[in-house]
Amino acid sequence: MKGLADAAGVTAPTLYNTFGSKDELLYEAVLEDYGSMLEEAGPASGVRGLERLIGVLEAAAQSMMLRPDYAKTLMESFRTRQSARPLGRALRLEGLQALVEAVEEMRSDGELEEWADPALLAMQISSTRRGVARDWLAAIIAPHELADMTIASACLILAGATSEETSARCRKLARERHARLSASAELAAEAAGGGR
Repeated sequence: MKGLADAAGVTAPTLYNTFGSKDELLYEAVLEDYGSMLEEAGPASGVRGLERLIGVLEAAAQSMMLRPDYAKTLMESFRTRQSARPLGRALRLEGLQALVEAVEEMRSDGELEEWADPALLAMQISSTRRGVARDWLAAIIAPHELADMTIASACLILAGATSEETSARCRKLARERHARLSASAELAAEAAGGGR
């Protein structure tokens, strides 16, 4: 806290008075960082609906790949430290809200089937994204496969709940991501076989 206070040009007691504790300071810093990442993929970038949803998922995956140690430490702390769980929930809710907004835009643009519930679809995509992230954390998915796996999964979920044109776009995106994942798996298999 002293080093941070020095860098900020304030005293350590000022930081404690402002944030209350190191955990609260970390909580606010991580939320701000995540919020900035979501904003980059949000309405300010001029995309709506499916493109916005893909942008949010891509930005989250890229953020994890650019700072893998940071992402892994956070994810592990959410799982193992009781004090970190509120932050984990807050990040999940913020990410879920961005997905809900994107799917709601799809509905307002006529891209969603009448029967489809935007909040439920967003929750399904969010759950799938978290599962892919857990597989990445467990080294089941390679870092460069994180975005492709997440987006392919989201598109497969949406393909059955969207209008004909949007469903075709979702299937096309899923095929493209699957092709990249298959090529990556083939390269990994060749590398493993060639090393024997």
